[in-house]
Amino acid sequence: MEEKLNIKELNIFQKMLKATEKINTVAKNLKVDISKTMSYKAVSESDILEAVKPIETEFGIYSYPFERNVIETEVLETVREYNGQRTESKQLFMRLEVKYRFVNVDKPEEYVDITTYGDGVDSQDKAPGKAMTYADKYALMKAYKIQTGEDPDKEPSGDLKGVDKSKKITKATQKQIEILAKVYKEDNLAKLLNANGITRLEDLNVQKASELIKKISEKKEEK
Repeated sequence: MEEKLNIKELNIFQKMLKATEKINTVAKNLKVDISKTMSYKAVSESDILEAVKPIETEFGIYSYPFERNVIETEVLETVREYNGQRTESKQLFMRLEVKYRFVNVDKPEEYVDITTYGDGVDSQDKAPGKAMTYADKYALMKAYKIQTGEDPDKEPSGDLKGVDKSKKITKATQKQIEILAKVYKEDNLAKLLNANGITRLEDLNVQKASELIKKISEKKEEK
């Protein structure tokens, strides 16, 4: 006779493994409209939570966003022309780094941290919320290896349209510079500057700074 599993005796890694085995593929039920004629399917946060919450309850796991850091913000200016008329609009872009924690409720000293990133763009005040939702959703998806039935890397993303590139901020943000300055010091800083053909961190572009910060986070996780 098979011995009954005592969930309370499992460590956090064993619990998350069991949860991963039970969570099924989550379908893309959210329709996102880009324009009147274009849209795409996505996995909604509610679908992910609906799949995850009962399994976490069953195995005694509590997950939550333990830490959030704004690593990039900028204003995107969009220019459109129609019938000879030119219109301009501004949107706030925000990128968050989120540390999502998974705690063993039977042994609270045991936990696993997952670091994810979320981007949000909105013309009003929803950019932070969109960035948080994206980061939180993907933390759960990656932690439990949730399949959505489609690989997001299978098709290339389209170019940003209507953005006046001459106005778009490309320099690293002050927050990014502060993070990199704490990590790269003296000889390491000199090597970083030489490798990128610049003389100071302030000349680093946003994309490269984001890549470096992501690598730093990944190295911390490996330790």
